[in-house]
Amino acid sequence: MEDKQHDRFLALYKPISLRLSNYCRHITDSPADAEDLLHDTILATFEKMGQLKSDDAFPAFMYATAYNIYCKQLRRKKFRGRYSESAAAFLKDANASAELLTDLTLIFEKMKQLPTAQHEALLLFYVADLPLEEISNIQQTSLSAVKLRLRYGKQRLLKMLNEPQKQIVLTLF
Repeated sequence: MEDKQHDRFLALYKPISLRLSNYCRHITDSPADAEDLLHDTILATFEKMGQLKSDDAFPAFMYATAYNIYCKQLRRKKFRGRYSESAAAFLKDANASAELLTDLTLIFEKMKQLPTAQHEALLLFYVADLPLEEISNIQQTSLSAVKLRLRYGKQRLLKMLNEPQKQIVLTLF
């Protein structure tokens, strides 16, 4: 029985593993935190596989679990001292210039200033590369609300950025 559950989990997890990893890396402040979040998410999701009503809901279930664990960790961090590594530490692209990495770091820092729903929608759509329907399931809202969050989030983000950063956003987003 447990082998069947293990095989089912792996079959469902494998197609979304890279996107989930990217999502975890972009919502956390450091690579180590991202790895911890990913492992905690995998464990929690595997333990709750029995609650999953259909295999189609697995990606939304996984992303919602990651987000809930992240929020729980943030609440706990309030009681500890502040420590944050540079956001550029997890941007590992050998072809990227230092200027581009700096601009990307600033863009992601500005994204964190957006309202939570808009920030999450932008990350899920542009970084985790999820379809709009899955984002609406994760955020537990309508498809049109997700589209509005993406539109207004992108507009707000562009207002916060300088011209070179705007060009990067318009190219990537």
